[in-house]
Amino acid sequence: MSVGDIDNENERRVLGEFIDELRDAASGMQVLVGNLRSRSQPLDKGLLTLKRFSSSMCTQAQGLPLPLLKMLTSRLEEYIADVPSLTDAILQDIEVYLDALEEVANAGEAEAEKDVDLPSIARSLPSRHTFDMSDPVKKDVEVLLVIPEKAMSHIVERELQSCGYRSYKVRDSFQAIETIIHTRPNMVIAAMELGAWSGVDLGCALEAISVTKKVPFALLTSYQPGHAKLVGLPAGAMILRKGPGFGKDLAESFAKFGLS
Repeated sequence: MSVGDIDNENERRVLGEFIDELRDAASGMQVLVGNLRSRSQPLDKGLLTLKRFSSSMCTQAQGLPLPLLKMLTSRLEEYIADVPSLTDAILQDIEVYLDALEEVANAGEAEAEKDVDLPSIARSLPSRHTFDMSDPVKKDVEVLLVIPEKAMSHIVERELQSCGYRSYKVRDSFQAIETIIHTRPNMVIAAMELGAWSGVDLGCALEAISVTKKVPFALLTSYQPGHAKLVGLPAGAMILRKGPGFGKDLAESFAKFGLS
């Protein structure tokens, strides 16, 4: 047996164990959601259990070659992470995620690994509105946010939701690239400061990859156009200025990218 065969065998074992765990855990969460709907279990304790489940499954999936399950688990974790309390509407959304996870887990390894239309699946998942506002006309537009700063991220989310756009957040530029390749968002908005990389670096990386170079990209920054820190930003990228000009810049970006 070759080293490659051993590696493949080990990978299959880990994959099979994860799918088995996911199947059992998702089934248990379905039962929990049913009990929470009937209020036979406390909502606050149920929320903590759901958050632990989503965080655990997401962490485990990220280390495996499973684009579909990576997307499903990360979106569920992002959806539920900031939920302050459960409502029937949120429980209904969580059930949609659990149904999708159970469907993949019950189909086994072949389903988990096969090529699927990830962008369509991603857009079919519930997108949580985190702000109270009159319901805008919802558009089939998804914007990926790569903004580590929570306060600024919330401001951008509010603006997007007021326009009826879906938004989804990722943790860093490395996860952003993988997500963009698989789900093809209609637009990416990245902060200037992303840790090891800058927003300019991310924009350049996306420009250099054939499958992501046409994804509209906007940089959120306090620097004005022409600043030395912005040298190298792809010509097609838009700049969103923090402060009073943000709303205007965002509207111009939507118009330029054909999203308004």
